[in-house]
Amino acid sequence: MLLDDEKLKEAFEGAVQQSESAVKLLIHFIEHSGCFRTGLAQDDRQELYNRGYGDFGLYIRDLFLEYAPEEYKKNIKRSI
Repeated sequence: MLLDDEKLKEAFEGAVQQSESAVKLLIHFIEHSGCFRTGLAQDDRQELYNRGYGDFGLYIRDLFLEYAPEEYKKNIKRSI
């Protein structure tokens, strides 16, 4: 089930506002995705996998930046 933009915004903002655990989980997904990885994998298939996985992490980050930028900034400062 895909959410339209309005429902996605409501769902994301609601999750972030209601649960610190949800925020931690989303930040974990971003960090674990390797979206900020540099360099290339030795194997072409692994490289394509890494890029797709990283793109999903960037998608989650972009949702944060669009719908809850202050929450994202606050959590990034904690992880530094």
